[in-house]
Amino acid sequence: MRIAPRRIRGKLESGDKAYGIAVQLPSPEIVEAVGYAGYDFAWIDAEHGAFDAGDVRDLIRAADAVGIDSLVRVANHEPIAIQHALDLGATGIIAPDVRTVTQARAIASAAHFAPTGTRGACPCGRAVGHLSEDWPSDYRRMDADVLVFGIIENPAGVDEVEAIAHEGGLDGLMFGPFDLSMSLGLDGDVAHPDIQKLHNRVVEATRSAGIEYVTPNAAWESDLEASRIIPVAGDRAALVSTFVRLLAEVQ
Repeated sequence: MRIAPRRIRGKLESGDKAYGIAVQLPSPEIVEAVGYAGYDFAWIDAEHGAFDAGDVRDLIRAADAVGIDSLVRVANHEPIAIQHALDLGATGIIAPDVRTVTQARAIASAAHFAPTGTRGACPCGRAVGHLSEDWPSDYRRMDADVLVFGIIENPAGVDEVEAIAHEGGLDGLMFGPFDLSMSLGLDGDVAHPDIQKLHNRVVEATRSAGIEYVTPNAAWESDLEASRIIPVAGDRAALVSTFVRLLAEVQ
């Protein structure tokens, strides 16, 4: 029987914060290292990462092996993309570029089984132990435990963020400063005051709605107290910065 780690939910229920690493490289060993280092989740980036379906499965399996959660940023809003990530055993999904309440509701629906949602049901998938568990109780547990987040990373999404937060049915929202900076013609300047204003609006919308605010990156975040789910860094950036520092130390 497969028992999902449930680290993030457990931390939130006990009043603690959950910390993770964004993973864009198709290496289960990196996910294992994230767990061994004491983090709570791996954010598996299937939008920008170099992954195929087998890679995503193996990264989720690695997260299970070290007892941490796996959040998959799906490539798009298609229900089959959401269903596939969850059927592989992901703790939850992060949907990119949410701009409307209608989109948010559809994303939430795709992550939950009938009668509350539209997720396709298969009692013999990896998420339920390949038919080794009790389906009637297990699908209800999965519906209760699944985490569904959306990223606000376009001005259109910011314009609708209050409605999305209150009416979209998501567990939380993440702020996407880099895409927003590009949309505003700021060439990736995530420190620009205009980006900070948009960030503050997203944070306030989540507070008002009583849902989670997920910071995009601890190093960038100006208000870590606003978030209880904190990606600390990404694997690529951490490797490069470490390699640069180590080279500088010996030159």
